[in-house]
Amino acid sequence: MVTSRRYLIASSLARLIRKERGGNRVTEGHFPNQADRSSFVVVEGDKGSLVLLHSGPNGPLEERTEVPRAHAEALLDVTPGKLDYLLTHLTVGTRDIQIVRFVTPGPLDLISVPFESEEEARDFRPLSWFGSDVTTEVAYQNRSIALEGAPQAPDVPMSNAALNSLLDTLENRYSAPRGYTPHAPARTGAEAGTGQRNAPPAPAQGAERTAQPQRGVLSRPAATADADLGDDEAGDDNDLNLNIEDNVIRELARSLRPQRR
Repeated sequence: MVTSRRYLIASSLARLIRKERGGNRVTEGHFPNQADRSSFVVVEGDKGSLVLLHSGPNGPLEERTEVPRAHAEALLDVTPGKLDYLLTHLTVGTRDIQIVRFVTPGPLDLISVPFESEEEARDFRPLSWFGSDVTTEVAYQNRSIALEGAPQAPDVPMSNAALNSLLDTLENRYSAPRGYTPHAPARTGAEAGTGQRNAPPAPAQGAERTAQPQRGVLSRPAATADADLGDDEAGDDNDLNLNIEDNVIRELARSLRPQRR
């Protein structure tokens, strides 16, 4: 049984991740609950799926059936609750981490971590750039967001340690929290489908971050991240009151971008 945990994330860090790794646009349409089951339709790229959730002896069970995209879009038109989000994948240690940027019905950034069992979910130790755990809060689940609207998430504090931890992740310098042993087997970048570069050797414990940034880190364009979001994301600077951390992130990204000669 696949389960997941969800965390808040500072919008500045989420934007930095999207700039570095891009993402895929996903649309979901949710139907009203029916007795002990619920259903929704998903469109991602050229694929469509119809998903049925119902109660099982050990918890919720999911049945997913692929349908032609045209049929999925027709079902979207009759669903009372819709949401659009950009899904970005990161590999943290040996585990896939999903950064979810909701655009419709309202802006919201979350981290979603899937697990194969409840035991794995309990043993997981979030990194310092993760915000509060909102797994048990119904308002942060996709179905609630689609039918009730996005919740007003609190500001997530951002520290120097959190930023350094995220940069280590983007540079494939992941260090597991003390006492944490991941259950999932290690995967190479090719196996995970991430297209990431080979990870450089991890720095010795206690060693300071090198003052000279690696060439190429944070320098790739994020055409999919901004282009897929369209006017909703492009208008963030005008529609949202960005806090000071956003300016810090943008300046950091500019300073780390290799200079053209």
